[in-house]
Amino acid sequence: MRDRAATRAFVLGLLALPFVVFAPFAIFSGARSLRRIHASGGELRGAASATAGLVAGLLGLMTFIVGTGYWLLAS
Repeated sequence: MRDRAATRAFVLGLLALPFVVFAPFAIFSGARSLRRIHASGGELRGAASATAGLVAGLLGLMTFIVGTGYWLLAS
């Protein structure tokens, strides 16, 4: 059975790239989903989607932080 939170993390991660407001939700959902998948002992699948959502959320958040820092230093 596939963990539904993994798909949610993936979608939120993709949304976090252009809209940073979704990044914390993608990170939280991806991390929680990965914990549930590993704790299920092989019953749940979707680790790749959860990981992709987690990474995309982190990437969106880091891009926002670096861009804001650059904007503050450049002005």
